[in-house]
Amino acid sequence: MTDKTQAPTALLDSALERYRAGFDPALIELPERAVFPHLIPAQPATARKSRITGLLLGRPAPKFVRRGRSIRYRLADVLEWLRDGDAVSSIAEENVKRREVA
Repeated sequence: MTDKTQAPTALLDSALERYRAGFDPALIELPERAVFPHLIPAQPATARKSRITGLLLGRPAPKFVRRGRSIRYRLADVLEWLRDGDAVSSIAEENVKRREVA
């Protein structure tokens, strides 16, 4: 079955299975529809806009790879983007961090 006919969740499951088996995540590529919104909580339209602006959800967007006309994301880049997100314990803490940056 090709990427076009396989369900996004099946593609993601297959990629994560390879990752758990020790396959290098930098070599695992996922189509946009498997990443958004299944791994990154944003709609595909937001992802498309982020490739123009360079920002996704207020942060630098994850790197992507263009393969012909299709856009792919390396699992390593997606995991790095998720890992680099600022974790906060409350909205008040988040507001303080935003004020410090501004």
